[in-house]
Amino acid sequence: MSLAVVGVPAGAGWLQGERVMHRCGGILHYDDLEPCLAELLDRSALRYSNRVAAVDGDGRAVTYRDLWTEAAKVAGGLLDQGVGPADRVLVHHRNGFEWLHAFLGVVLAGGVPVLPDPTCSDTEIDWMAFDSGAVLILDGPLPEGVPFLDGGASPDELALLYYVRGYGGDLRGVELTNTNVLSTVEAVGHAMDLVNEPGRTVITAPLCTAVGCSVQLLPTLAFGGTVVAAGARGTRVPWRHLRASFPASRCIRGWGVAETGGIGLLLPSEHRRRHPRSVGVPFGGIEVALLGPEAEEGRGELLCRGPSVARGYWNNPAATAEMFDDGWFRTGDQVSIDAAGFVNPVAVRVS
Repeated sequence: MSLAVVGVPAGAGWLQGERVMHRCGGILHYDDLEPCLAELLDRSALRYSNRVAAVDGDGRAVTYRDLWTEAAKVAGGLLDQGVGPADRVLVHHRNGFEWLHAFLGVVLAGGVPVLPDPTCSDTEIDWMAFDSGAVLILDGPLPEGVPFLDGGASPDELALLYYVRGYGGDLRGVELTNTNVLSTVEAVGHAMDLVNEPGRTVITAPLCTAVGCSVQLLPTLAFGGTVVAAGARGTRVPWRHLRASFPASRCIRGWGVAETGGIGLLLPSEHRRRHPRSVGVPFGGIEVALLGPEAEEGRGELLCRGPSVARGYWNNPAATAEMFDDGWFRTGDQVSIDAAGFVNPVAVRVS
């Protein structure tokens, strides 16, 4: 495809992390990331063992030590049931402690969590289990065994498999490697200054989505913060309601889909008044391009590439060839990009 690449002005560099150091195959990459998600989370659990890791909808709190103890027991139970390294396990619980124990248990067992679109029917859940080759569906009482932690995987191995809906309603499994996931964690941690202010993160999306898991949950746990998880599968909360409910909080507007690792564009609240229609500027090593007859004039289909962008769709080479090309992901969203590098939606989707 013919691209008109839109460079982001230097003024937007306030969102780019210092560790985005080099290009590999033309794509920006982070230096010195942990080799895999399991090792990152395990180090975090040891470092912040006495801090509160999560609070549920009833106000019950759990420390990092206790959360990891329960997750490691689930990992041991999965091992007893034959789950091995790189095996896919479908996690189908509501937001809350059970979901956290199930998800983290799969990670610590060396498996790959398969996370379904929250709108899926039971029939579609069964289909996703078949399509992904999942060896197990976790949707009831969790297995327990001797606490276990897998030795870890390599950066290029599959870490998460999100199932999302295409424009025609078909379900597609988005493949995210350890590098993809850890790049999202690093990008969000830098942009939100979680190293210095881990704070509390209110989970505003289902934990089975890229926003709920990769953007809100994992960076918070990686930097020693506290996640506040509601008991439901999660619903979208209007911006004004969030501001009214949490007046002292830092509210962030942005854009991202599972195929971009959940991130892509970010617009902190202090920039919203000057750019009321914008969904932000690229961050975390994400670069943007425009495709279409008006691309040179700053208007067209938004394309993204970067360290968090997926390598393709699971078991779906046709969709991969259609949506991914030379590192670029075709979002299908029509946008305009102004002189300051802010992306303004014409017609976008958010997932």
